[in-house]
Amino acid sequence: MADRNTATGPGQPDDGGAAQVLVDLHDVTRTVLLADDEELHILRGVTLRISAGDHLAIVGRSGCGKSTLLNLLGLLDVPTSGSLDFFGRPVGSMSSNARARLRGATVGFVFQQFNLLPGRTALENVAMPLLYAKGRDFWRRNELAMDMLDRVGLASRAGTAQHMLSGGEQQRVAIARALVRRPRLILADEPTGALDVATGQSVMELLEGVAEESGAALVTITHDPNVASRARTQYALQEGALGPAVQLAQVGA
Repeated sequence: MADRNTATGPGQPDDGGAAQVLVDLHDVTRTVLLADDEELHILRGVTLRISAGDHLAIVGRSGCGKSTLLNLLGLLDVPTSGSLDFFGRPVGSMSSNARARLRGATVGFVFQQFNLLPGRTALENVAMPLLYAKGRDFWRRNELAMDMLDRVGLASRAGTAQHMLSGGEQQRVAIARALVRRPRLILADEPTGALDVATGQSVMELLEGVAEESGAALVTITHDPNVASRARTQYALQEGALGPAVQLAQVGA
């Protein structure tokens, strides 16, 4: 097992050929203060390590803290206590701007509701993250976006406006947008929740295939035990505590 304190830069393998540790949480809590000064404990002592190439699922009922955990994994939030290292760097010592830069360079988000830009074409939506890229990626953004649309089977729909795409097509555009900057960590939040069973299965196969090809880690946050069972490792989040998902069918909503 890799040393928790070993720092490695984004995209660089650990010494000795071991899979690079991307995210390392140890005894992490997340607490918010309510209007009446009462503390709401959302996450309680979560310990989790995610390495390059991992495919894991986190399942739990609505309100169990799944979205909060995803926000921590994607550097959208910081723990109340405990340690969170991202590519070997302690997140607690980073500024919000530093977290944003690291998130943009290494994390791809796929959401249930697609979150595509209204009135924009599929190509414009996929190219959007590259507006913040530097160098060749910025100048080649339309070419890179078109290549990614081709990978998800939507090259012929590149010029189609968002509202003219089916639900399954919109989700594939959202996946292409999430992957266009070649992230090392893919976070999928209920990626099949708005889709029928057949389309949802196709979307999961696409996510898994692209992650495997690129060596990225894929983390699926879901309440659906059928989606979770596709992952190599499953965890259950219950009342803010994370543990092995022994009986997935009993954890779903």
